[in-house]
Amino acid sequence: MKHQSELLIYTAADCNYSLQAQVLLLSLSKTQTSPVRLIIFGNDWKSRDLKRLQRISNDNVSAEVREVDLSQFSSIKLASKFPLATAYNILAPQYFLKEKGRALYVDADTVITQSLETLLTRQMDYAVSAVIDAHIACIGSPTMWRPWREEAIEPLTPYLNTGVMLIDLEHWREMDLTNKIVDVLSRYELPCVDQDAINIVLRGSFGRLEPRFNSMPYHYLTQFRYADFIETDEELHQAISHPAITHFHRSFLGKPWAYGAIHPGTKMWRALADEVDPRWKRSFDLVGYARRRGAQFARMLSIDSRAIELPQLEQTGSNVVAKHE
Repeated sequence: MKHQSELLIYTAADCNYSLQAQVLLLSLSKTQTSPVRLIIFGNDWKSRDLKRLQRISNDNVSAEVREVDLSQFSSIKLASKFPLATAYNILAPQYFLKEKGRALYVDADTVITQSLETLLTRQMDYAVSAVIDAHIACIGSPTMWRPWREEAIEPLTPYLNTGVMLIDLEHWREMDLTNKIVDVLSRYELPCVDQDAINIVLRGSFGRLEPRFNSMPYHYLTQFRYADFIETDEELHQAISHPAITHFHRSFLGKPWAYGAIHPGTKMWRALADEVDPRWKRSFDLVGYARRRGAQFARMLSIDSRAIELPQLEQTGSNVVAKHE
């Protein structure tokens, strides 16, 4: 495959997740010295947020929001009753993106903390490369029901996390992965929805990214981390102490934009949010707070001793962020 000169990144975020997408863009602007294009699939963005995206962009990093015509997917019915936006990550390579080469999908609740340039030249032998899920690790994990028996999948098959996926777009289309994954989503009520469906379809046939490219909350929580028997101790150390991408998915550590969060990257995320919009407000997650207090009471929040408070990002490019609107 001919190496690309620009890293194409896409994510999904509607107007309710616009701050998270802007924080993601700002982290890219601060850390990337090679060309990056961020495409955000989502609807109902406000004009002030669209303008802010342009102000956050710099000479290396650009961003655009593309609205999704939901009517063209009216025939797709997700058994889980989740909104279609849940599946944007798997619809995009087939329906939204016309580009060839490779694209990096990242959840909007991620922060980029190092250069991603090496992902442009990484050998790709599969349509998808991703990080082993820190908590589930294998598709037969007993934490939640998944139809590995029904689909005749070996229970110890490695299980990827979809928060960060490096995708060979042409290979993906050749394998017709979008339609295969949508078919699984229409047949099963899956606890992790698109993530479970992708793993069922791929059956472990994916390239492995080092965990530092998707540092998850459960990399920190030793009692919930089941990736130890797959990842090396050094790889886990890098994910915990020197991540390239930090992923703030739902966990006992809480989301950094909510009150009471204890994730080691909370201050880092909030500092970026302050740059994006000094007037942003923290949200209340009463269910998450109650779960966290319960886990603390049960002494289930044992955090890896190598965990450090992630530092604030230093500016590397010519980014200009509006302090006031």
